[in-house]
This record gives sequence, C-alpha cells and structure tokens, in this order.
Amino acid sequence: MSVVFITGTNKGVGLELARAYLQQGHRVLGTCRDVARAEALRALGEAHPGRLSVHPMELTDETSMTALAAALVGQPIDIFINNAGAAIGYSTDASRNVFGALDAELWMGMFKSNAIGPVLLAQQLYPNILMGTGKKMVFITSKPASIAENTGGAMYMNRTSRTALNQAIKSMSIDLKADGVAVASISPGWVKTDSGGSGALITAETSARGIVDVISSLTIANTALFADYKGELIPW
Repeated sequence: MSVVFITGTNKGVGLELARAYLQQGHRVLGTCRDVARAEALRALGEAHPGRLSVHPMELTDETSMTALAAALVGQPIDIFINNAGAAIGYSTDASRNVFGALDAELWMGMFKSNAIGPVLLAQQLYPNILMGTGKKMVFITSKPASIAENTGGAMYMNRTSRTALNQAIKSMSIDLKADGVAVASISPGWVKTDSGGSGALITAETSARGIVDVISSLTIANTALFADYKGELIPW
C-alpha cells in the first residue's frame, strides 16, 4: 500500500484521483481550502474508513503550507501529486484572458497558484517524499503549457503560469535525480469541470484514471516526463 498525497481533492480531477487510488487500496492524504465544505470528499472517506485524511491548505498561502508540513512531519509520501491550481479562459472567463484585457493582479495570482505555490509546497514536503519508497513528484499542468503546441494564441495567464511551472519541473527533474526522485508534468486533458466547461471532451473520472496509469509508468529513467492523461508525450 502506497501513501499518495494529492492537492485539490474536494472536486473534479483531484477528487477522482483520490477515489482511484483508494479503490486500488492505497492511503490518500488530501488537501482542499475548506475541509468543512468538502462533502463529496467526506463521503469518499466514509466509504474507505481509515485510508483518507484531509488537511486544509491554500497554495497561495505559505503559512498554510508550513502548517501542513508540520502536521505531516515523519509521514512518508510515496507519490506527491499537485493537482490544485487556477484556470481562467476555458469557459465563461475567456474574455479576461486575451490581449487588451489582461489584469496584472489577476495574472500574478495565477502565477502564485500555478507556478510558485506548487514548487514551494513540494519543497516543504520534500523530506516526506524522501522518506517514501515511491519517490514520485507529479504536477498536473496542461497542454497549453507547451510553447511548441501554442498555435492558437490567447490564454495568456494560463499558458504563462503553467509554462513557468514546467520550467521548474524540468529543473527539479535534474536537481533531484541524484536522490532517486522522478518528476513529471501531466496534462489532464479538456475535462468537464467548473473551469473546463460543459463543452469539454472527457469526464474527471476518465482523466484521473488515465493519470494514475501514467504515474504508474513514471520511473527515474523517464523523469522529466511531459505527457497527457493517455500517456502521449507533449513537447516542452
């Protein structure tokens, strides 16, 4: 049984990742902003007694990350998955994510949620990851993070913040290789969630199950993996 740490587990892909790993018999450490309001997550825990623990955490709040790290001192983590983040421009907010309408404060908030926060969290929990046997660090990003794949323009805040995270992932894959830690960037696809909108192509369950399969194939030999939920490689 592995210990899997997942952020943003109250809904969408994060919730389905937690469900998939619990169904496989693993233990899950989940996080969300407001534990009291995470009703679906609470129900999932009741269905798998003793194997799901949920902790409050906000990626833009270093104090909450420090508190989480303190609560998990001595707890090995086999698989670290940062799923939480922010997305603007996939559905109703598209008009705010184009040239001519960009807002500095909103943009910086996206960088904190999508690039800075995930790396700082990984840094806080790195002792736990080194204690684990899996030694896998996974960041859920997006295909629009790829510079090579940007043929449609727009989506400035999404693209730049996720591309920045990809640069950090690439650096971590180099810096942490000596510790035997494999690092990957995985795109969940266009998912039917609040940010993805009703026109999206796949369900959160389909995305999550694909991500779990991709993570299972991650090793130190293919660290610096950038792939989608089907395992298809994406150019950086």
